[in-house]
Amino acid sequence: MVASAELNGIDLPSQIAAETRKLINRGTLAPGLQLRQSDLADRFGISRVPVREALKLLAAEGIIEHDANRGFFVAQLSSDEARQLYRMRHLLEAELLATVVWPTQAHLKLLETMVEELNQLLAAGARDAWIERHRAFHDAIFDLSENKVLKREVLRLMRLTDRYRSLATDITAQGAHLDARIEEQLIKALATQNRQLLLDAYDKGRNIVLTGLMAVLQARGV
Repeated sequence: MVASAELNGIDLPSQIAAETRKLINRGTLAPGLQLRQSDLADRFGISRVPVREALKLLAAEGIIEHDANRGFFVAQLSSDEARQLYRMRHLLEAELLATVVWPTQAHLKLLETMVEELNQLLAAGARDAWIERHRAFHDAIFDLSENKVLKREVLRLMRLTDRYRSLATDITAQGAHLDARIEEQLIKALATQNRQLLLDAYDKGRNIVLTGLMAVLQARGV
């Protein structure tokens, strides 16, 4: 049952949308699966009205598809869509990183603590928790830019690629150990105020994800 929306400070449809998005990203709700409002209402212990509104929100994001005659379905995976989404992320994230202000020592310490937590989650095999905290780590870096409109769009695109990224998590985790840890390179770039290293490290991390993802999608024939 979903926790009280009032306690979480957001409206119920948005809360249901967020929980449903997590189920899709984890693969619990597989691509092509029909999302029956009654089933989701039973899963979350609520009425069908907020579920219907939540599904409309997810359809607007492109995470699910709506057929007026057949209902709502989890959107299929597509290598072409993935390439385009990651290309847009590359362009916008580069612009965002080009405008970050250099962090304080306190902010650097926060980032270092987050990396330690990521390493612990990785060692424990906590895949879902690692994805969530990895997002928070990059969000903390993006917060250093005053271009909040750009950041909002980057986060929107990241939500769209979450279900793709989850396919490549294991490959990403292994690749991050090659040469040097990507997260540690990012912190080094911020600490030394090296803009080019920051951009290069971020590109390296993104390429590891995309290469692993394309391999997975190719193996699936999509």
